[in-house]
Amino acid sequence: MSEPSTSSAILDTVAVVARGLWSVRWSWYLSWLGRLIALPLRLLWIPLSYAASFFLALCAPAIYIASYLWSCVRVVLSFVASLEFGTAAAIGIICGLVVGVSSSLITTNLGMYDDAEGGDEQPSDKSDEKASRDLSSAPQPFLETDWYWDASPVRHRRPSGLLSQTIHEEDDDSDL
Repeated sequence: MSEPSTSSAILDTVAVVARGLWSVRWSWYLSWLGRLIALPLRLLWIPLSYAASFFLALCAPAIYIASYLWSCVRVVLSFVASLEFGTAAAIGIICGLVVGVSSSLITTNLGMYDDAEGGDEQPSDKSDEKASRDLSSAPQPFLETDWYWDASPVRHRRPSGLLSQTIHEEDDDSDL
């Protein structure tokens, strides 16, 4: 007979090692290793479970109140989600709040509010004052024959801040 080649000798060695590995009871060794690792964890778990149950009993009233409030929030959110336009309504409400808050912050921080001294007078108010001064200097008989409009006792104040810059759209009555 001829001598075995080197490749067959290597394959024979690998086969012997594989048979040896398969014959070992790995499940028994792995379970023993798992028990060895779990023992300190079990010893730590016993006092931690008592502490956790004590804190759970101590915080139970707060947990019940929080769960009740959370259920109320979930009911409202589920109702809004069930609406056909629920998402659009939520986005509109949130965007409106963001625009309102940011507008007031910008107005306050940049000092865009009206002055209390009447700096928001319109040119028509000034022309009315000039006309009333001209009429007061005119002779009395001239005033008795002419009719003129009195200035409105109610002053219409312009809205301050970014609200005065908005363009309000009007509804169109035509069906075109």
